[in-house]
Amino acid sequence: MSLSVILFIMESSNGWKPLTMVIIRPTASLAKKMKVKLDPSKAKSTTVLGDWLAIDFVMNRKQYILCMSAKSRLSIVMQAAPYSKFPYRLENDLYVVLRELGLDESIIEKETNEMPDFTLAKTNNRSILGTMKEFIEDLTVHCQLGRLDLNDTIGMSLLLSRNITLTLVESYPYEAAFKMLGHKEVTPNNILDFKKRNK
Repeated sequence: MSLSVILFIMESSNGWKPLTMVIIRPTASLAKKMKVKLDPSKAKSTTVLGDWLAIDFVMNRKQYILCMSAKSRLSIVMQAAPYSKFPYRLENDLYVVLRELGLDESIIEKETNEMPDFTLAKTNNRSILGTMKEFIEDLTVHCQLGRLDLNDTIGMSLLLSRNITLTLVESYPYEAAFKMLGHKEVTPNNILDFKKRNK
């Protein structure tokens, strides 16, 4: 699979329909490090959580990438290197985070099974980029207070799932994701105490 996947059309027993896919939108600076050229795209992800925006950042001299669901603001933090391969890692990391939050395996698989095929496109939402920068600032504060294991990107992702987000009706990204994915319990079973996780 190439880094740029075109939205193909396939024939099924019910007629013509688009293949499942997800749109990943890196910032210009991240795309440069990936050594890819981005084009505008009006296509929409077929996944429930929608498009994913991605931005790179440095914390305590370590390089990371923050990916954020456009619809739920659920965030996935990952090690940056290798930059060009991060889209391939998003599916697995999302799977782990949703599992840690306590979602049913069937729900997780339904969402992540649509993610192997992706298109890279330009960012198109300044509001989401603003939220991402706020989340990075929050992580930086936790780092300065000694509350982060800098190697535990899943733990960072779980921490951000509890960040209050005023742009969401549900306030918390995990709540928005739960409702969108059709999970019966809005309160997660398994959001771990962050300090306990990092001991």
